[in-house]
Amino acid sequence: SSFGSLHRVPLPAPPEVMAPFFRGALPLCCLAGSVACAEQVSEPLQASRLEAVRAAVQPVLDEMALKHNTSFSFGFTEASGSLPLAAGVHDPWAQKRLTPTTPVPLGSVTKPWTALRVMQAVERGVLSLGDLAADWIDPVLQRLYGDGGDIPAPLHVKNVSLVGLWGLQAASVTVGDLLSMQSGFADYNDTQIMDWTIRHGGEDMPPWGYVVSASQAGFVCAPRTCATYSGTNYVLLGFLLVQVEGLFSWQDLDQLSVIPRDLWRSGRYRFTSFPKLGRCLQYPGFAHQFAAYQDPSASAQQMYFNDLIHDSCLNGWTMGNVASTGGDLANFFYDIFTLAPTGRGFVNSTTLEAMMQWKPLIDKWCFGPRGPGSCRYGMGFFRDQIFQDFFPTKNPFTDREAIRLDGHPGEDWGSSASMCGYNKHFNFGTCLAMTSTMGMNCSVPAHVNEAAGAEVTCKVYDAVLSVVGGPRLRCFSLPALGVAMKCAWGNETPAALGRRSMEHVAAKSMQGHFFEAEEPADGASEIVV
Repeated sequence: SSFGSLHRVPLPAPPEVMAPFFRGALPLCCLAGSVACAEQVSEPLQASRLEAVRAAVQPVLDEMALKHNTSFSFGFTEASGSLPLAAGVHDPWAQKRLTPTTPVPLGSVTKPWTALRVMQAVERGVLSLGDLAADWIDPVLQRLYGDGGDIPAPLHVKNVSLVGLWGLQAASVTVGDLLSMQSGFADYNDTQIMDWTIRHGGEDMPPWGYVVSASQAGFVCAPRTCATYSGTNYVLLGFLLVQVEGLFSWQDLDQLSVIPRDLWRSGRYRFTSFPKLGRCLQYPGFAHQFAAYQDPSASAQQMYFNDLIHDSCLNGWTMGNVASTGGDLANFFYDIFTLAPTGRGFVNSTTLEAMMQWKPLIDKWCFGPRGPGSCRYGMGFFRDQIFQDFFPTKNPFTDREAIRLDGHPGEDWGSSASMCGYNKHFNFGTCLAMTSTMGMNCSVPAHVNEAAGAEVTCKVYDAVLSVVGGPRLRCFSLPALGVAMKCAWGNETPAALGRRSMEHVAAKSMQGHFFEAEEPADGASEIVV
């Protein structure tokens, strides 16, 4: 089915009938495992601290949505309940506002869900972190792609195995290496796959395409000699889960099955799903999200914003296909950490501790406390990434563990999530999602829009910390000095790429690879602002 596992996710109620507070976060009796209590999750909740968080955060969301011409989904979860908020217009064509129940595709926030499912199998004794990855993955690859399969001819390889793709070094890669980003595998070519996806509206780049793309880049380092972020590790873990769970195809994997039984019965994550084949438009109620392109040949700064609602929502499968809300993800990270000691959560405390053994990432794009290349990674969890769990503070001597968020950021080609995790010091989960990767206010210069994510994340989290009594953050607003951006908006694939200069640049960049550039579709609608 093109609709993946959405059949297990109830459709959200109309926003006008949603209570301002609802028990998306289970009360303490439910967290202890009482199903009877869990059935009360729809009752209105009056909790003073939740009301204080709403009073502090909602005005910031409203202000930032207007300033940056985008929309936000926010969640805050503590022992007393959950607070979901939203702001901004996500569908400019129909002038629809984002609601707290609108799912947003959020990319790499998928990785903790995948890592937890693998670690659940480890807890059951089905596999070990020391197992050779090829022993689990090769049988699936050979079954699905050994005879070519229903995939484009350029994706065929002669030896369908990890060694066939990467060479003899791949034979030593373990399950633990994939989870902790220590396989040494380079990442796939994100720019090429993004361009291919947008130019082939309605078609899906299969997970196998990401694997082949990464294999063409080879190794960054030998296995276990460094940690380097590669989404391909988590695509391979998806194939591993297919074998572990005795399934035939990658499409048979139910990614929602990671949710513990009591939480599933309670309807805990009602607005979370993992889309597979098909356009985002085919999944009821999904948010519009906008990919940003810049024309390097234009004399003035020209940006193109392409609505991805008409494009594939698969996004690399088990590395990046989650669609959720800030509220659901705040619940998710809160549940991971608070339920681990009870034995009724996603994993137990011993497993969770193993998942948080940090390795330094060598990737220079990741900014941490010591600048580029100073982030760390566990198993499905990030640490020390700026504006995720590391923030500038007004008092430079403050206890930074008081603002630490244990979790994972995410970024789709047209959306993002940061400050997404669990704060151990103050015992709450929180997440902020954004329906673009930058601001889209075309009346201000580009640098204001490019800094939107950092500004909004900092100000929203500072508002939360002001309520819980945490250290205050030093946030910023860039002055709107300079030439305003020129913008073009597209709501049909590939309208935002319909300029000849963009086609030429993209086509040239893809020469010699298995992706081919195509001419823009005739009649693609475009609005120039």
